[in-house]
Amino acid sequence: VGASIRNFGMLWPVGQPKGELFDLAMRSRAIWLDLAAEVGFFCEASGSMHVAQREDELRVLEEFVASEGASRRAQLMTPEAVLAQTPGVNPRGLIGGMYSPLELNVEARTAIGMIWDWLQDQEGLQLIRGFEAARVEPNRVESTDGDVLECEQVYLTAGSDGIAHYPDVFTRDAFTRCKLQMMRTIAQPDGWRMGTHVAGGWTLRHYGAFADCPSLESLKARIQDEQPEFDQHGIHIMLSQHSGGDLVIGDSHVYGDAITPFDDEQIDRLILEHAKKLVHAPSWAIEKRWHGVYLKRTDSRSLLVHRPEPGVTIINAMGGAGMTLSFGVAEQVVKQPELAEAHFGSLVRQSV
Repeated sequence: VGASIRNFGMLWPVGQPKGELFDLAMRSRAIWLDLAAEVGFFCEASGSMHVAQREDELRVLEEFVASEGASRRAQLMTPEAVLAQTPGVNPRGLIGGMYSPLELNVEARTAIGMIWDWLQDQEGLQLIRGFEAARVEPNRVESTDGDVLECEQVYLTAGSDGIAHYPDVFTRDAFTRCKLQMMRTIAQPDGWRMGTHVAGGWTLRHYGAFADCPSLESLKARIQDEQPEFDQHGIHIMLSQHSGGDLVIGDSHVYGDAITPFDDEQIDRLILEHAKKLVHAPSWAIEKRWHGVYLKRTDSRSLLVHRPEPGVTIINAMGGAGMTLSFGVAEQVVKQPELAEAHFGSLVRQSV
């Protein structure tokens, strides 16, 4: 299951820039909802709340709503409206927020296994566990055990582990790994519910949807001045709550050669300290800690769809938007492969 269970379980259309990526996110959203209804896993249209605790954060949200609010159904909220919509938000220091109804909450830990079981029952499909690809060729994949699968089309979707195949594509100047640290609390007592997904002002500098907001650069400069460790570790604060009541909290972003197999307790402390400023949960007792690793492009592209040779298509490097984009991208790759490659197939080399 890999990276599919190592993030928040958030589908996050609000973070995708307008145009092709936002459209793919919304198509993914529709497929997730249809699949959840068919399979029965937890998938809630929870929406999201971006919390503003500083004036520059509120300005960015105001600019975003003025430009994009109508097309995305996003709306500015007073502090009172924020607390009514998302009662788990910490009222201390709250000056406003932005609500979006589009985000989904998927309990990936159970959903991925349930989808696998459902697929096994579908006619015309064969699912194979434990098949590690050692060699990929047109219309043929050979495992490390010497087993061979022959097919009309190979779709190589191996994430950060897939870079061993086609090394001329996955060069160090074009792609980098990203490691993120995550935590999960115990189930919150007495049925306490946070409400929507929650994101802080730090998150505005992380997602491309906000890149054109005029006040974003001053917000970035203020964070760099006041909290340089947030830029050093790529930290921004987001929280989701699953059906069992636990809070999933994150995250950080460490890239390339800076990645080690060891998690950094300072990063977890910073995330937890500032998560408490956003949300007033009854319990912050941590039950699980983990990290994930994903592949990311170093150019301005958000993912890779590339046919290195006939009969092989690589789909990779969605960064932190895998759950948000995956179903929409998969559908386009199968139904409109030329369009998908035209949008995401070029390889722009640059130094890092």
